[in-house]
Amino acid sequence: MTGRYEKIIRFGKSSLAKLIYSLRRFPETLLICVATVTVLIILNHGGMDSGGGPFVTLDSGEFLTRLAAALALGVPLSLCLKLIFERGAFSKIASRVLVYIAAAGGLVLYYFYLLQDFEMVSLSRYGAVTLALYLAFTFIPYFYRRQNYELYVIKLFISFLITYLFATVLFGGISAILATISYLFSAPISSNIYFDIWLIAGGIFAPAFFLAGIPRSDEDIQAESYPKVIAILLSYIVMPLILAYSAILYIYFIKILVTQQWPDLMVSHLVLWYALISTLVLFAIYPRRSENRWNEAFVAHFPKVILPLLAMMFAAMGIRISAYGITENRYFVLLAGLWVTGAMLYLILSKKPRHIFLPASLALVAVLSVFGPWSSYSLSVRSQNRHFEKIATEHNLLREGQIAVAAGTTVPEAAQGELSSIILYFDQSHDLALLRALPENFEIDQMEALFGFPLRQYDFPEDEEIYFRHALDYTKMYWDISGYDYFVQLSSEEQSYRTGELELAYFPEEQKLIIMQRGETIYSQDLTAIAEKIHRENAGEEYVVSKEKMTHTESTKDLELCYTFSTIGGWEKRSADEINIDYLELYLFVGLKGAEPQ
Repeated sequence: MTGRYEKIIRFGKSSLAKLIYSLRRFPETLLICVATVTVLIILNHGGMDSGGGPFVTLDSGEFLTRLAAALALGVPLSLCLKLIFERGAFSKIASRVLVYIAAAGGLVLYYFYLLQDFEMVSLSRYGAVTLALYLAFTFIPYFYRRQNYELYVIKLFISFLITYLFATVLFGGISAILATISYLFSAPISSNIYFDIWLIAGGIFAPAFFLAGIPRSDEDIQAESYPKVIAILLSYIVMPLILAYSAILYIYFIKILVTQQWPDLMVSHLVLWYALISTLVLFAIYPRRSENRWNEAFVAHFPKVILPLLAMMFAAMGIRISAYGITENRYFVLLAGLWVTGAMLYLILSKKPRHIFLPASLALVAVLSVFGPWSSYSLSVRSQNRHFEKIATEHNLLREGQIAVAAGTTVPEAAQGELSSIILYFDQSHDLALLRALPENFEIDQMEALFGFPLRQYDFPEDEEIYFRHALDYTKMYWDISGYDYFVQLSSEEQSYRTGELELAYFPEEQKLIIMQRGETIYSQDLTAIAEKIHRENAGEEYVVSKEKMTHTESTKDLELCYTFSTIGGWEKRSADEINIDYLELYLFVGLKGAEPQ
């Protein structure tokens, strides 16, 4: 027993020493982690169902979400700066302070100008910048002439997995303790507490211990430290699986050449993910390439094996882009494919490849893809404008560069679908004002008046069931509660409320609402009827819908009611005009006529 206690004590001392070392080496990063987690905890407890009411308003909630995202971006940025300083750059304290001030100013500017919302452009740009910073974090200590970069990355990866395994166990143990206390002693423990625990474990505890294990810039990692389990996993499991997958793709490639039927876009995604994973495997196995002939042959010849498959991917992408133009998704797939192709050509042509160029080039490509006139957004907007104008010109819909449909003009359904999809693309991903051929201040609901046909959201077969979902747009939104006495949020759980003489019951399985007064039913409503009406009115919208379009009001002899749906989901079969609502969440405001609330 004494030996066991000594081990526990040693483990505790070691953990504490690591934590102190991490705080001394990366104080700025850990401070940002604490700030980010604090903001997320405030958000977690600011919702309508947090127990004490919404102390975080809708506007402040948006502010805090953007703030948390900007702070999270500061984590890899501060790590990169710290590693640059450890390599001897900006050796004076004053210069380092100025660099940190400039970095903080950059995050503030990013918050105000590049993170104004969470739409497609902002999110994809944020993801690209985050990826570039974390890649830079891995290669800064080894840039430019240092050996065993692959071993350094593997060490970081294993340390990351182990740290978050510990964090998950810690979270699970504390959560189990709290759940037991809540069950045995009927303690009122909010469900939000569990997410708080995960934020602290994953956002503070895990980063602190992970950073403690990062080798210093002057610390060399020897080839002997390569984990045997990783070597066995890659050599005898992953690499054979990759070759088997390659054989399947080659058989499919031969089928294409025989049948002359080129693949659809899905094949491009399959090849791309296979190529990216293969690149990672080549990177990881390179330090063990001389261990046996199998590893040596794989590293030497596999980059050549994959090139014809990448050519097949580009052919499929070319057909899709030629037919429908460039969008951000196609741009990113094409760019990732070009990067993988460049990486494979580099590995083939270079006698002594330095793998640090792979993440460095990927970081550069990620940044270039979201900034500048060559970015995915700029190219996609130009491409879709050209495609829209081409279709409109083919069907005589353009007059001096603007849409002007002559009387009696008939547009085929296929062209209607393509024009509609481009309009939806601009509406959802950018701004309708960027579509040059549309008149100024054009709105989606003016579609039929201008084009002579209604908006076609999806070009699905008429007999196919289509899943739809509408979600409430929370940005720049407020409720006028004058004239209403009560407010309730209805979700997927059965709910019942009583106040004074009024009783409200909601049954989610039947999606039915009943309101009673003095034991007598004064209102009964099937909410699917309201949801169907809202869906039909917003069939041209995808996912995020404004509050006005998600709201339905009613007035009865006794009540004033206002429904604002936060989520509507279901299936539609157009050929039979059938709509099946399978999920609802909403806010309900109830006003009593001729009586004071009790």
